[in-house]
Amino acid sequence: MKKKIAKILKILLIVLAAALIIGSFLIGKAVADMVMHQNKDSDTKNNSIMQLEMWGYDIDAFNAAYAGAEISVTAEDGNIVPGTAFHSGENSDKWVILVHGAGGDRVCTYPLAQGYLERGYNVIAIDQRGCGDNADENVTFGINERLDVEAMVIYARNELKASEVIVHGQSMGAQTAALYASNVKPGEICAADAVICDSPVPGMEYMLRSVFSGSDNEEDFNNPVANYLIFTSGIASKLFYKVDYADGDTIEAVKNDMLPTMVILSENDKVCLPDKVEEVYNSIGSDEKELVRVESAHIEGVIDDPDGYMDSVTDFLGRYGL
Repeated sequence: MKKKIAKILKILLIVLAAALIIGSFLIGKAVADMVMHQNKDSDTKNNSIMQLEMWGYDIDAFNAAYAGAEISVTAEDGNIVPGTAFHSGENSDKWVILVHGAGGDRVCTYPLAQGYLERGYNVIAIDQRGCGDNADENVTFGINERLDVEAMVIYARNELKASEVIVHGQSMGAQTAALYASNVKPGEICAADAVICDSPVPGMEYMLRSVFSGSDNEEDFNNPVANYLIFTSGIASKLFYKVDYADGDTIEAVKNDMLPTMVILSENDKVCLPDKVEEVYNSIGSDEKELVRVESAHIEGVIDDPDGYMDSVTDFLGRYGL
C-alpha cells in the first residue's frame, strides 16, 4: 500500500511540475508578446496629435510654416525606416535626427523640430518601430531601433551631404539614442557628431519591473510577481524575438558611449525619475558630456521654455562646432 501511495504521489508531482513548466512557458510567451506589441491596438499617430493638443502646441501652424518631404531608409536588419525631412530655409548642411518616445510617432517631436529649424538646423523626424508608419511591430526599447538611427545617420551623410549630424531623442527615443551612441565609434560614417538624450528610459528591464510590480519604488521591483514575469517573459523574448532585456540596460550600455553626449534631466519627471536619469549620465563613458536640468515634467522642457531649452542645446553643440 505504501509503495502504491508513493507511486501515485510521484506521478502527481510530475504532473504538477509539467503543468507549472508549461503554464510558465505560456505566461512568459503571452507577456513577451504584449511587451513587443505594446502599441498593437493603439493609434500612435493620433496619440501624438492628442499629446500636442494637451501641451497647447499649434501643430497646424508648424505644418503651415514647414513643408516636409517623406523619406525612408533601410536598416541593417532590413527594416524600412520612415521619416520626414525638413529644411530650415537657410543654406545649412547640419542635420538633426529626432527620435520620439513610446506610444506616439514622429509628429510628437515637432515642437523640438521647430526649435532646431528656427536656429538654422535641418531636421529628420523618424518613426520608431511599432509606431507610426514603421512596418516593424516590435517595440524593443532601443535594442533594434538603434539600427534605424544608424541607417538614418548614414543616409544624412551620403544622400543629404550633411557636414554634421546630431541625434536627439526623447524618453524611449532618448534610450534609443543612448543605445545607438553606445554601439558606434567616433569617426565612423554611422556615428553622429553628438547625441542629446532628453529624459532617457534607464533600462528595458527596469521599466518592465516597474509595470509588473505596479510600483515606482525600486524596493518593490524584486517582488515575487515581478521576478516571475521577468524570468518567464525574458526567456520567451530571447526564444521568439531574439531580444535580451539586458541589452536594453541604458545605464550599463552608455559606458561604451564615446560621443559628445548631452543628457537633459526633468526635475519634475514622474516617468523617468531624476535620480535614474542622473545615473544614466554618470555612466556615460565619454569625457565630452553635459547634464542639464530643467524644471519641467517628463520631456516638457521644450514646451515650458522653448528658448531656454534650445539655448542650452545650441550652447552644448557650439562647443563642438556643431
